[in-house]
Amino acid sequence: MTQPNAKKLGVLVRGAGWVAGEHIHAFQKNPHTEVRHIDARSEAKIEGYFKKFNFRCGASVERYEEALERDDIDIVSICTINYQHAQEAILAAKAGKHVFIEKPAALNLKELRALEAALKKSGVKSAMGFVCHYYPRIVSIKAQLEQGALGKLFYAQAAYLHEVKGAWKAQKATSGSSLLMGGCHAIDLVRWFVGNDKPVKEVFAFANGPVRRKDFEYDPNIFVSFKYADGTIAQVGSSLEANMPYAFDINLMGTRGSVRGPLLYSENFPGAKAFLTIPGVGPDSGDVAHHPFDKMIDDFVAWVRGERKKPCENSTLDAVKTHEIIFAAEESARTGKPVRLSLK
Repeated sequence: MTQPNAKKLGVLVRGAGWVAGEHIHAFQKNPHTEVRHIDARSEAKIEGYFKKFNFRCGASVERYEEALERDDIDIVSICTINYQHAQEAILAAKAGKHVFIEKPAALNLKELRALEAALKKSGVKSAMGFVCHYYPRIVSIKAQLEQGALGKLFYAQAAYLHEVKGAWKAQKATSGSSLLMGGCHAIDLVRWFVGNDKPVKEVFAFANGPVRRKDFEYDPNIFVSFKYADGTIAQVGSSLEANMPYAFDINLMGTRGSVRGPLLYSENFPGAKAFLTIPGVGPDSGDVAHHPFDKMIDDFVAWVRGERKKPCENSTLDAVKTHEIIFAAEESARTGKPVRLSLK
């Protein structure tokens, strides 16, 4: 094992899955961090990471709380199964570690509030794995919105359509729901496009299923409408049993232009008569190796180091608002009634 570099931030990665590998790779690529400990389900998984990424560090099997006691650990990256995220992030915050949490933050409102309280009390910096912010095409769309190419948005829509497989992903106790498993990305992006500071007033949702697949313990299909206090309307769809290749739909309509997937129209552009193609890679694949984890991790590290003065756009405390919409949508789907956004 190589000696730790005292000038770098030490990282503890908790988890043994596909996403954990991408986090390890991103932190190892960042010039200001190094992975110093991996806590996973098995020694075989850990050895697999060492071989794949050609390095070695401290390691343990399911001894997370002990690993948190290490003085040379500054950042904890939570990449475990959904139901473990909130408690493991709370433990990291209490230990005084900055914490990066893969989505979702929590499976219910009680967990969410406990995590929120722990982060505020500890004062550590924390961000969520809402990786869509960092795709070049999404960055371009956000820039056009900020430059006024679409004018005032009055409608925003996104949909996460993906057949998700794996036993734990279909179980309510371990995965949570369709929105928590994947649809949260769509809600997160809609909020970012409309403006994270703009409050949502009311949420309504329909859900159904399982239709094609009987292994789901929850409705894998949910379609949500929510209204902002300023009148903007948003719609989000999430299907985990979609019989189609992976798709992530985006549609935005404003007073001066619109976005439809990778296409942009704006009357601000001289002589504009047709849609223009927005360059750059977008959220076009469910393969985590396709996701820009390196850009997301670099942004978080810059915030931890003080190079970024404002919190990341995907900070966990902001992501609390995304999860509030999720839990309101799930309540609406259960009751058949709209839910006002004043969840306690």
